Amino acid sequence: MKKAQIYNLIIVDESGSMSPLHRATLSGINETLNTIRQAQKDYADTQEHWLTLVLFDTSGGIRTVIDCQPIAQVGEFTDYSPCGATPLYDAMGMSLTSLQARIRGNVDASAVVTVLTDGLENASREWNASRLRTLIEQLKAEGWSFAYMGSAHNVKDVTQLLSIEHAVEFDHSDRGTGSSWGYESGNRRAYYRKMSEAYSHGSMSRDELMRRKRQFANEYAGKRVTPAHITQLEPNEVFVFGSNAEGHHGGGAAAFAMHHFGAVWGQGEGPQGQSYALPTMGGLTALSEAVGRFAQYAEAHPQLRFLVTAVGCGVAGYPVSDIAPLFRNCINLENVTLPAEFWKELGLKMI
Repeated sequence: MKKAQIYNLIIVDESGSMSPLHRATLSGINETLNTIRQAQKDYADTQEHWLTLVLFDTSGGIRTVIDCQPIAQVGEFTDYSPCGATPLYDAMGMSLTSLQARIRGNVDASAVVTVLTDGLENASREWNASRLRTLIEQLKAEGWSFAYMGSAHNVKDVTQLLSIEHAVEFDHSDRGTGSSWGYESGNRRAYYRKMSEAYSHGSMSRDELMRRKRQFANEYAGKRVTPAHITQLEPNEVFVFGSNAEGHHGGGAAAFAMHHFGAVWGQGEGPQGQSYALPTMGGLTALSEAVGRFAQYAEAHPQLRFLVTAVGCGVAGYPVSDIAPLFRNCINLENVTLPAEFWKELGLKMI
């Protein structure tokens, strides 16, 4: 059986302003490496993974610290020392063209590119925004996926300038940095699963393979913010609402779920119809445990999309600052959406 050749390119800002985020950045990089390692184990019959890790600043220059190594040969990463300015365009342009030359002509090769930076470009000498945008658009046409995680600058303006659709803005803090890497790991897991499913069906024509790669790249980061008003659901969507342990869905989102999405009177937790109940009236410890069970359920059902409402913040009376952290384990679940105010509390803003 042919296998997908997945080339993971991670480009990380090592400029001086990243110093306060040193620990969280190292932890996040290693979290992503573990995600890739796990994918290699889970999909050994359908995928082979390589890793390239590029760091950039004006002090140490643009450093390719891991250069297209099989993921099984990559150990824990520790070599991260922020210092200097931000040659973002040069780092991206040089590493993208290098990988493009390496995999050109390999129909089974796919590239997954992730960029993390906390500042605007201010030191490149060879590449500018226009030239980089042209390259990125060319690579997207070839089925490459791009994700941009940014902080302390106008992320939306930069990603629009570079033609990168999948982006997230994180708080300049350990919390925000950690959340951004968790979010990225969830996107990767979903992408790897789709690629495995495609290759498990047997041989595909070159045109069909390219169509799939472009589709999966376009879907790389799905919409993760729960709509403020939900009146109907797609067949694969699940309405996640807060109720009470007795399952007396007497008002608010619970009543709406019972009347419209199949919630069952007397069932206070778990899946029911096209909805999922979380008991919010029994204290934060009990709710935290229930959210943990929900996360396990969502992970076990990747074909479903779970729309989490602002559970616990209505009748139960909890502030968002108490509830949002309970959903931290859902950050890396690509099929779970959270309210915008939950994401903000977790240190992220979806672009």
